Amino acid sequence: MSAHSPVTRGTLEMRKQLDRTDIKILEALGVFGPRNIEKLAEKIEMPVQTVRDRTQRLTSLFSLHLQANIYHTFIGLKKAFVFAKANPGYEDLLKECLKAEGYYLYVARTYAPPKGYYGIYGIPIEHTADFEHFIKEIGELNITESINLFWSTCIQTINLTDSWFNQKSNTWIFDWEKWVKTIENQGTQLPPTLVEAEFYPQRADEIDLLVLAELEKDATCRLRDIARMLKLSPHKVQYHFTNHVIGKGLIEGYAVLLRYFEKESDVFCFRFDFNNNEDMAKFALSLMSKPFARGISKIFGQSALFVHIYLPRREFGDLMNTLSGLVRKSILSNYEYVIEDPSSPLEQQTISYEFFENGTWMYNHKEHLDKLHSLVNNYRLEKTTLNKSRINH
Repeated sequence: MSAHSPVTRGTLEMRKQLDRTDIKILEALGVFGPRNIEKLAEKIEMPVQTVRDRTQRLTSLFSLHLQANIYHTFIGLKKAFVFAKANPGYEDLLKECLKAEGYYLYVARTYAPPKGYYGIYGIPIEHTADFEHFIKEIGELNITESINLFWSTCIQTINLTDSWFNQKSNTWIFDWEKWVKTIENQGTQLPPTLVEAEFYPQRADEIDLLVLAELEKDATCRLRDIARMLKLSPHKVQYHFTNHVIGKGLIEGYAVLLRYFEKESDVFCFRFDFNNNEDMAKFALSLMSKPFARGISKIFGQSALFVHIYLPRREFGDLMNTLSGLVRKSILSNYEYVIEDPSSPLEQQTISYEFFENGTWMYNHKEHLDKLHSLVNNYRLEKTTLNKSRINH
């Protein structure tokens, strides 16, 4: 499986400064994608070589990474978020248990408020009940204090724009009060990514999924290179990319990933609850151009959102004060969050294409449960053996 992160109040100086041209290119990469630099340069009226040179600079200085966002709904997969608080001493085992179900996309350790993990999954729509049983089984193995599963829409990626970027000083300005004022003026029409799907059509075949997996790892990967890796003809890969991947809407957009704030920054996963869908939609739309928001998904059956936030630590207090004010205004009804542990590597992988056969996702529930119990039994056996060894010595 393919594996896959002097300053005035309210103003943040860059560790490695971006400038107006960088921001313009990054915004264009999010809008037009990275696969045709010539067309992108034409759209933003900039020399092609300038775009290429700047993109290379951003890659080397800011770890710029470009990846395709798969529209999982159109390949028969439903998104799920799982939050688990580990019993002391069981943190590493919990991570392996969460990965024992092979359809995970992202597993991250959290260090506050609860110490544990959260994972994001893409589950075949026919097997959602099996996955619910799998998560319930983890909760009954006495390795967690709590574990919760939430079904969600796809994740709406939010790419960088020049909103809150001061072009004269090349710094970010966090105008929290202005953000609050703009929420009430937003519309209420959510993008398709955040609308709860009624159907999960299977629009992909085996070759489509292989191509998607490579583009998910690197959206700039050339099709002829993908053809060589897959040992297919360039013509066949081009056909599948044009007529299936693009033609059937299997890619919902492109993620432009880089660390553009100062070194002391954190990544959060927030849950925001609202009194109604209208306030939820306005809040979601207000985030679409904010540099601290990275992605949004809607929790099924609730007026609630999961939002990934990337924020300098010095701004955390102001964010908390702002959210508290939104609760007092009755825009929010509640919020909670976890902080990703930067010292622990992410467990991230592409779609699980190896489980796709003859147009169907294979899902061996018994095998997942057996693996889960084997992990726990082996851990406890090793622990018992270690304790006996210490007693004997």
